[in-house]
Amino acid sequence: MHKYFLFFSLFTLVLSANIKENYIPLDTFNKNLQKELQQYKKKALLEKKFISLDDNFYKDYIPYNINVNEELSAPARRVVEDTVYMQVFMLGTMGILLALPESVSKWDPSELEDKSLSERWKEHVKAGPVWDKDDFVINYIGHPVSGAWYYTMARNDGLNEFDSFLYSVFVSTCIWEYGYEAFAEVPSIQDLFATPIIGSLLGEYFHYLELKLDKNHGEIWGSSSLGSISYFFLDPIGKVTNELSQFFDVTVTMKIEAYNPYINQRYENYNNYIINKPPEFQEINYTLITNFEF
Repeated sequence: MHKYFLFFSLFTLVLSANIKENYIPLDTFNKNLQKELQQYKKKALLEKKFISLDDNFYKDYIPYNINVNEELSAPARRVVEDTVYMQVFMLGTMGILLALPESVSKWDPSELEDKSLSERWKEHVKAGPVWDKDDFVINYIGHPVSGAWYYTMARNDGLNEFDSFLYSVFVSTCIWEYGYEAFAEVPSIQDLFATPIIGSLLGEYFHYLELKLDKNHGEIWGSSSLGSISYFFLDPIGKVTNELSQFFDVTVTMKIEAYNPYINQRYENYNNYIINKPPEFQEINYTLITNFEF
């Protein structure tokens, strides 16, 4: 019996010695691990192939599957959709101006025939903006009314006063003045200011009149027909885009995807403990996916 007890005691001592030999104090392990992680953090921040998510976490990440439609607010989605359909209105306006005599449009037919569209656009954009010689009615009535219609459409789509003003600036400057109209003439200084600024003031008044019509149940002097005509002339672009939207019934979904084709998941051993380090993104690709549903 004593022999067995002695043998068991010796076995316990040997086992304890082996365990103690391989034992790493918890404090030491935590300090070493923290040091290792700090070194990794400094290295990761210096390498462009890593994207730091948070200083408190040692992770890398890439965003993907960003649904543009979901990121936009409901008013913004309506404005984007109406802006697409607005191009029909813009093209119609260009057709009317081309049909008008040169004394009204101030567009030189010979110049329009001699040069290609791209050549005319580049030449006009580089030359402008200039102080144009259009009639007073076109510069200070026609253009402000156009700016008012851009503004009113945005207001009816749900944007506030300031955002509607910015939208009017964007459409009148980027889409019309430096877009369609630049194919025919040099951008105008008067138009760049009169269209969005005077137009937005006028557009807010148009919106006020629409609200008054709403309170009067869409009637003027008891006539719903006069009310409908007034609604149209206060916001013709909005009415045209709404009709086009209902006619075509197209749902556009835009999604941005970012993905990495090469992911190297790295593991490192530390005193028999596996440290799972973040993936190393060697290359990131981005794509825009647009779906049209009819």
